[in-house]
Amino acid sequence: MLEKRKIDFEKQEHPSNNQVLLTLEGVKKYFTVRDAIFAGRYHTVRAVDGVDLCIYRGETLGLVGESGSGKSTLGRLILRLERPTGGRIVFDGEDIGGLSGEKQSAFRRNVQLIFQDPYSSLNPRKNAGSIIGEPLKIHHMHSGRRDRDDEVARLMEVVGLRREQMGRYPHEFSGGQRQRIGIARAVALKPRLIIADEPVSALDVSIQAQILNLLKMLRREYDLTYLFITHDLNVVEHMSDRIAVMYLGRIVELAGNAALCKGPMHPYTEALFSAVPAFSPDEKRGRIILEGDIPSPVRPPSGCAFHPRCPRRMEKCVRVTPELMPFREGRSVACHLYDSDQ
Repeated sequence: MLEKRKIDFEKQEHPSNNQVLLTLEGVKKYFTVRDAIFAGRYHTVRAVDGVDLCIYRGETLGLVGESGSGKSTLGRLILRLERPTGGRIVFDGEDIGGLSGEKQSAFRRNVQLIFQDPYSSLNPRKNAGSIIGEPLKIHHMHSGRRDRDDEVARLMEVVGLRREQMGRYPHEFSGGQRQRIGIARAVALKPRLIIADEPVSALDVSIQAQILNLLKMLRREYDLTYLFITHDLNVVEHMSDRIAVMYLGRIVELAGNAALCKGPMHPYTEALFSAVPAFSPDEKRGRIILEGDIPSPVRPPSGCAFHPRCPRRMEKCVRVTPELMPFREGRSVACHLYDSDQ
């Protein structure tokens, strides 16, 4: 089974360096929750339900989907903030499920997170210099306080802040400035992978472009790899090399940025991109209105999870769950519409 997944990864569209940094193999995360009405009754929530995915060194992989699709849970699994119910996650050739001691510490240095909310992700009792310098202190990255302060000042200037602001507290900064502090904290350890979980959704539209351009600049300067989680299709199109589309805990389509944005194959992806406003009068998009809401992960539909809302569903979709399979031009899709072309 693992060999099949490896072959699938090799057929996926990828950057020219062709070096895999992170691999997810059949990753699942189920939660047990108490019934809100009947005492003593419990349900299983399938937040992530068998994800196969890889991220290549130096790329930005966009992960999109509606709220409740499992995007943030997948990010938490990669960060080891949650333990997977099944499958495994391999970072740079090492299964992260069994890490401990120095290997675990090295993993923490190499994988960092940029939070969604710059208002709640910063300690209000610490100034900007202490917040950015904390990971340097924890991982003993500099020999003394002066060296650490010099590095913090340099990081602040890199993200567009001034070193004179080191002594200011979070409430003295704007939302965009707070997110810059969070970004400086994330890159302080020179990580290899950064998970950016909706990093601009809480910011004013006028500030979003500045933060996105900053992230692109840091990717070049620090040779970073991003997993960019968002629900904003314009943002993911601007940022990503490849895009993975997630629906109810599963990846339903994966392709290069240009291929996916210009010609989505899965009916769910088509509906998502049909809602993006056209910026050119020559560009015509027919809006696809989906039926109902995303189903509950407590009681997912049989067969293809998207079939209750799919305008192109077939009888087979109700019975059989489609697998994410390689398709033409290095893309992958999980849809019975393309079974005959596999």
